[in-house]
Amino acid sequence: MTNVLLAAAVWALLAADDPKADAKKELAKVQGTWTTTSLKYNGKDLSDKYKLTLVFKDDQVRVEGNDEVKKEYAKAAIKLDSSTSPRCLDIKVIGGSQKDAVMEGIYEVKGDRLTLCVKVLGKERPTEFASPEGSSIALLVLEREKP
Repeated sequence: MTNVLLAAAVWALLAADDPKADAKKELAKVQGTWTTTSLKYNGKDLSDKYKLTLVFKDDQVRVEGNDEVKKEYAKAAIKLDSSTSPRCLDIKVIGGSQKDAVMEGIYEVKGDRLTLCVKVLGKERPTEFASPEGSSIALLVLEREKP
């Protein structure tokens, strides 16, 4: 009986540390359709200029709502890492004129609010949710659309 309890405890610990399980849980949190409530880039508020919708399905995201942005970043593969603080996000564009571009960022999910902070040009992952002037960082705040 002790061996069974010990085996169950070890299995539970291993399952808790399974990065694939954590990744699936994180992906589950962002599934669905999200609409921008705020968009800043290079320190400028572009919320009124770009009304975007991001549709997450499995490990991919589709951009809708603005033809200019959609032409460049139509579809992307995403990878989430919840083991860091802030949590990390990697985006690889798989559709659009920026195909094969890779962007690093951070993210936060709080209920029906998703905040993304992504370095659009360059390889320095943001460390805080901010978009300073000249940084090539996009800061998006999105709300989940209700079905």
